[in-house]
Amino acid sequence: MIRLLPSNCDDEELVPDRIMGKIVVCTLVDTSKGVAVQRGGGSGLVALDTTRDWRMDGLMVEAFILPAVSLSAVEAEKLSAYIHSEPYPTASFCFTCRTVTGENRAPMVASFSSRGPNHIAGEILKLDVIAPGTNILAAWSDESPLTQADGDTRRSSFNILSGTSMACPHVAGVAALLKQKHREWTPAMIRSALMTTATTLDSHGRPIADNALRVRGGTATPMAAGAGLVRPQQALDPGLVYDAVEQDYVDFLCTLNYTAAQIRMFVPGFAGCTRTLRGGVGGLNYPSFVVDFSKGTDVHVLTRTVTKASEGPETYTVRIVASDQLVAVTVTPATLEFGKQNETKSYTVVFRSKSSSAGVHGAARMTQFGHIVWENDVHRVRSPVVFMWG
Repeated sequence: MIRLLPSNCDDEELVPDRIMGKIVVCTLVDTSKGVAVQRGGGSGLVALDTTRDWRMDGLMVEAFILPAVSLSAVEAEKLSAYIHSEPYPTASFCFTCRTVTGENRAPMVASFSSRGPNHIAGEILKLDVIAPGTNILAAWSDESPLTQADGDTRRSSFNILSGTSMACPHVAGVAALLKQKHREWTPAMIRSALMTTATTLDSHGRPIADNALRVRGGTATPMAAGAGLVRPQQALDPGLVYDAVEQDYVDFLCTLNYTAAQIRMFVPGFAGCTRTLRGGVGGLNYPSFVVDFSKGTDVHVLTRTVTKASEGPETYTVRIVASDQLVAVTVTPATLEFGKQNETKSYTVVFRSKSSSAGVHGAARMTQFGHIVWENDVHRVRSPVVFMWG
């Protein structure tokens, strides 16, 4: 066992006379402090998150240069209590002990993950889905050190990384898998399959948590998780898909009041807008809905078209999950009958705000969530819905 030494990890403290042979305990340090501890002769490092307001139990790991461990705020409190209760606190690093999995909530939306709403096109839900992006074992150039810390000369073909750049390859790989099986699918169909089959539950069957400060581990809403966590196996057979072709996106840009010159940046040879989306920006054939009642309209009508992706005849029945006290949602028709693959059907959704029941007019910004599901015994096609007032 090795002596534990609490420290504020200032450079003047990380000297051999104080830390030689000890495991240094610091608060929220980066890899540069690990280099300093090693230079001072320390045997290891324990990095504590005592703030409770950023990473919480979803800690990002660091590629420390010496044996080290990062502890969440909850575990940091336990260790601090132990250190202050013992005259000679000790610890050791075990590299052959068993790996403990399945105890923490997973997945969890990282505190650094981007969130909605979409500030350019508010009626389009962003983000679409979430995917693994924290503490990913990723390929790394052995021409670069593992960290930016001065004195880190280590080289490896792998590193532990976090961020959108780690989540993106997961989704890209799943998209490639879908395209390999369904060669005729458009990008919009692939996106639809990813979204409508995503899950909003974690590995314990509980709602996916949001690790952001303002939520403090509460449930991740569609503004933080989109439609949910991608599920590759389910996305291979989504039942129905929402498609959109080039003209739909041109109409979308026209609805946003882009000029012809701006649209030509995306569509060479574009002459000018001839039409806009029925229902406004939210009329794009997207596998989600954002209904903004704050613009003075208590009733929104949106139409969607779905394409049958599976073979054989099928009948789908709609199921609506939304707050009856705040909004009334009506879907017409309530059933969709398909006879063959690639057949299309359209449905209309009427969203009506019940402002008098909650007094939401003139109140502060308020957001509620729900979903619309087309389902049968084989398939479940789920679209998240976001309602906004104020």
